[in-house]
Amino acid sequence: MASVTFVLKSPLSKERTSIILLFRYDNQRIKIYTKQTIEPLYWDKDKHRVKNTVKITNSHSINNQLQQMETLIFTQFDKFIENYQRKPLPVELKEIFEKEYFEKIPQFTKTKTKTFFDYFDEYIQNKKIEYPSTKTHEKYQQVKNTLLDFQSYTKTTLIVENIDLQFRNQYIQYLQETKGYAQSTIHRHLKFLKTILLYIENHGHKLHPQLKSKGKNSFIPQDEISEKIALSEKELAELENLDLSRSPRLEQVRDRFLIGCYTGLRFSDFIRLNKNNLEDDKYILIRQQKTQKPLTLPLFPPVKNIFEKYNYELPKPISEVNFNLYLKEIGKLCNTLQQTYETTKTQAGKRIKIQTPRYEQVSTHTARRTFVTLNHAKGVELDTLMLATGHGNIKTIRNYVKLNDKQNADLLARRIEEASKKRDKKNETKIIPIKTAHK
Repeated sequence: MASVTFVLKSPLSKERTSIILLFRYDNQRIKIYTKQTIEPLYWDKDKHRVKNTVKITNSHSINNQLQQMETLIFTQFDKFIENYQRKPLPVELKEIFEKEYFEKIPQFTKTKTKTFFDYFDEYIQNKKIEYPSTKTHEKYQQVKNTLLDFQSYTKTTLIVENIDLQFRNQYIQYLQETKGYAQSTIHRHLKFLKTILLYIENHGHKLHPQLKSKGKNSFIPQDEISEKIALSEKELAELENLDLSRSPRLEQVRDRFLIGCYTGLRFSDFIRLNKNNLEDDKYILIRQQKTQKPLTLPLFPPVKNIFEKYNYELPKPISEVNFNLYLKEIGKLCNTLQQTYETTKTQAGKRIKIQTPRYEQVSTHTARRTFVTLNHAKGVELDTLMLATGHGNIKTIRNYVKLNDKQNADLLARRIEEASKKRDKKNETKIIPIKTAHK
């Protein structure tokens, strides 16, 4: 049975040393220098990978390349056996690996025509390599499984060129009536499906023209997107002051959620925040799970208060599914979140209006939107808030701003007042006293 291991050339050295790929099969061993180096201090001996630490800024990149190498050599080993009906000699496998990986010269050009699901699997594998510490690939796997169920249910075969608006409508109806999915889940499935289709298009396949339709005929209809809310200051204050002492389960979820509201961190980050992320009793240092980029935040007073409440031992993390369920229980206890509003959803191909209480729309991501909205309402510029949220561009963070009419009016008044003060200061003239001569 073949196996791959990554080891250090000089594991006891205090200087940077080479990472070596060892491929073993049938008592044979191939030794390949990966052209990657690392200080042994930052090497995980058990996982055979570079440690994920803020001190190594390119750890994710190196581990990504190691995973690619591992995948490639296994693939080449299998293809060699398939093509030549025998196992390769160590020198042969080493040569074809180095030519394909380092020199970018493909060694096996014979390929079969890929199906829609072949590309789907390929995309999922790429996500595993790109973001090994996140569950992004699992979400795509869920969408793939649902599409396989739909294909079986309709007794059809998914063909890329035939995925049009008619297919979309049938798929939405299936997700609503057969699967019983919520609107937000349906929207996510359509969004992921379109991402896969665009990936396939980049590999030379033509898509149905309707896939890129806009407006009412958009492949992802606007009315399929659930309401995204941010808490107001009044709602946040009631949530924070809510007496949940009789239910530690809800109290712990509420406090974790408040950390998200006061830091702007994603759920995947604020749920695992602990005392090890604090430095000098002044900063929060964390490597973002989604992007693997380091982030430094001030230890905001409300967050520090929560740490002190638990004697710096925050409650253990729970799943996002349970977290959202408990959040709705908590929200239901808040008077300010009882207010209902009218929204629309699609059911059996028709748009219907429904009344929804605000607490039903509170989720883990509400914390992030609340942080951006409330601070922007106070006059903090979005490019400054990006320092906390870790967004790469202003367009993305702008979608997080959910100001109501009064917040917009207050922000407008504040900006006009600031502009007036600047103008007055600019036009201000100094009065120079006139000296009079004494006789």
